[in-house]
Formats: sequence, C-alpha cells, structure tokens
Amino acid sequence: MLLSRRTVEERRRTPSLVDVTLDPAQAAAIRKPAGRALLVLGEAGHGKTTVLVHRVAHLWRTAKRALVLVPTEGLVRLLWPLMRKLGVDVDVWTFDAFARHQARRSFRRLPPESESAPPRVMRTKRSPKLRAAIAEIAARSTKRVSRRDLFHLFGDRALVDDEETLEWTRVQFSKTTERAWSHVVDKKRLVAVDGRALDDGTATAHATTIDVEDYPILFELDRLRAERPKEPSKFDLIAVDEAQELAPLELRLIGRSLARGGTLVVAGDADQHTDATSTFLGWDAAMKELGAEDHDAVTLDIGYRCPPDVVALAHLARSGGPLPAATPTSIAELGKELAALVEDDTSASVAIVCARPLTARAIAAGLARHVPARVVFDGKFLPRGPVQVTIVSEVKGLEFDYVLIVPAGMERNALYVAVTRARDQAVLVSSGEWGDSSPRPPSP
Repeated sequence: MLLSRRTVEERRRTPSLVDVTLDPAQAAAIRKPAGRALLVLGEAGHGKTTVLVHRVAHLWRTAKRALVLVPTEGLVRLLWPLMRKLGVDVDVWTFDAFARHQARRSFRRLPPESESAPPRVMRTKRSPKLRAAIAEIAARSTKRVSRRDLFHLFGDRALVDDEETLEWTRVQFSKTTERAWSHVVDKKRLVAVDGRALDDGTATAHATTIDVEDYPILFELDRLRAERPKEPSKFDLIAVDEAQELAPLELRLIGRSLARGGTLVVAGDADQHTDATSTFLGWDAAMKELGAEDHDAVTLDIGYRCPPDVVALAHLARSGGPLPAATPTSIAELGKELAALVEDDTSASVAIVCARPLTARAIAAGLARHVPARVVFDGKFLPRGPVQVTIVSEVKGLEFDYVLIVPAGMERNALYVAVTRARDQAVLVSSGEWGDSSPRPPSP
C-alpha cells in the first residue's frame, strides 16, 4: 500500500492560513510599522504566506488601495476568500493580470494578447541580458514609445540573436488574414467553414498580438526615453508572494506602482524558483529592482505544514542528496488504491504532480477508469473529492493532504516544491505506462 490512512483527528483538521496561532516571529513581522518594506523568507511550509496575508490585513485600513500579487490562478482562488474572511477588501491578481492592467491603462492601441509565447521567446523577453538592447532602442528615437518599438527590439538580429524570437516577432507584426483581405466585399468569405477565424490553428494564429512579457519592457523603454515617463497606477500597499519567480523588469514595474510612502511586503524562497523562463538574481537584487534596497527582513524558522518524514524528503530533494527510489506501480493498482482512499476518507484532498502536461493527461485518463480524476492546469483545484492531476507550476503556494509525485523529468527545485505541498504524506511513484520515457531520477 502506497498511502496510509489519516487518523480521525487529522481528518477533522481544517487547514487555513487565517485560523492559526501566530508564533512570536510571525506576529512581530506582521505588526511592523507601515511605510517600510518587509522581506519574508523561509522554507516551504514555514508560514511566509500566512505572514503576508495577516500583514496585509493589519495594514489594509490605513491604505486607500491595496494589492496582492501571486504567480498562479490557484493562489488567487486560495487567497481571495481568505482576505475576505479577515474582513479585508483587497485585489488579488496574478502578475500577468497586473501587468495587463497597467499597460493597457498607459499605452494606447495595444492589440489583443497572444495566448502564450513559446518558452524560448518568454525566456528571451524576461532575460536580464535584454537591458542593453532596451537601452539602445530607447536611445534611437525621441518619439513616444509604442508597440512598434518592440518590433525594432525583437526583430533586430543584431540585438536579439534567437531565431525563434525573430520569427515569432515577424508573425506578431504581420496582418491577420481577415485584415489583409479586408477589401473583400462578401465578409462571409473571411470566415472558415467551421466558423472560426481564418488564422486559427495556423502558423499565423498570433498575428497582430502582443505578449504579456512585453508590458514591463514597454514601461522600461518609456522610462528611459520619455522626458515625463508614464506612471503606472499607484497602490498604497503591495504584497508579492513567490517573488523569486518574477523577472527583474517585472519587479521594477511593481516597485514603480507603489505610491510614495506606501508599504511593500515581499515573500519568497529561492529554493522554490522553478520557472525556467525567468532568472532569479538573489534577494538583494530583487529588492533593489523593487526600489526597496533599504528594507527589513525576517527569516521564519518553524515549519507548520509538513510532517517530519515529508520534511526529510524535501531536504533531500533540495540538497541534491540521494533520493529514495520511486515506488513502481501500475495505473490500475494506483487507481484501485486511490478509489479505496477517497471512499474511506471523503474529506481528503489528493494531488498527483508531474513534470509535464502530457504525463498528467495520460495519468488522469488511466485513473478515470478506477476513480474520479481530473486534470487541473487552470488553478481550479477542489478542496476534496476527485484525484487531481497537475504539474509543478500549478501547485505553487498550495497544499493537499496526499501528494503523489511522478519524478521523471523533474528538476530538484521542482521536486522540492512538489514534496512540500503535502500536509500528511508525500510519495514518489513511477510507471513505464504513464506517457513518459522510462522513469529517471531528478537531475541534480
């Protein structure tokens, strides 16, 4: 048997970031005076988000406008009702939603957003090395910054030596088929037989679009070029969770959005940096980008979420030490065990965390013959019920009673994040039939 059953006391537990007894270090951090930036560090499960939420609640009534920024929709769905439970009316956004709001408020005639740039393009646009090229483009003209500057930046081989980015940019600045053929009188001829736009599903599907990664770049170009740079919408209180996942220019945009005399709260853990498209340069650099070189810092030393055996496994994952072998099992065996578990423990939350979406889909399809199972790639996790199959980036900041991890292809930091989502038990599992190549240990 892979999973042990929870005790009656464990089943009655109602985990919450709100209904907790704060330890002295947490309480002291929460009650620090307003107006000074606070950096909250600590291992996974040590209460960083708890401090962030309670500090926002502590300061909210003195702030005209407050904002909490998180990396995933799953964290938005978790924190928004918790803030309401504390009596706090504050916006909780992903960074993408925040950047979109700021850019479309400040820059005119921006086109629709692409659904998602390729990872390599995202990595290029979020790289700290891009700053020299941005400065050069800013210096080339005195005209008002516009989307066209992005073409000069990412369409110039001398500035951006990456074929995929150059091609992506070429298509983004091309006309849609409908626009190219707008002279056709019979508009019905500009719609595919299935009713979709002519570019849908083709190589030009992202024609005349902008990427969410472009928004901080537009603000930086404008800051460097304009005599009076555009000011993003201001907030008196900004809290940033999982800040290690943000790129330097993204942090700078957040810092510029803090009102004069406002309060900044930043929480994170460098060991939980898993976004391969961003570069984390350390906390000193991050706080400098945020405009908060002078700040208070607190490191939380007491863990609350994970039991000792889960903590031990997490430390092995983080340190690069030898890991226990993943337990081999078939989809059928796993499905039958999980079916018995959720029937016996109806309040349990069970997550299976994979490295790749393809693996997650294959597992969910196989399990569905034995137990209710669902794939979650949009943050819409349920507190209990069906087995939820997902990938590491979706579970940042979240927690589940049981976590099963398919370690094939998973980097050490990602494995550390996956393991520390478990409130009761974390298990490494493997099977050759799960849509991945033969299971292999995580890379060091």
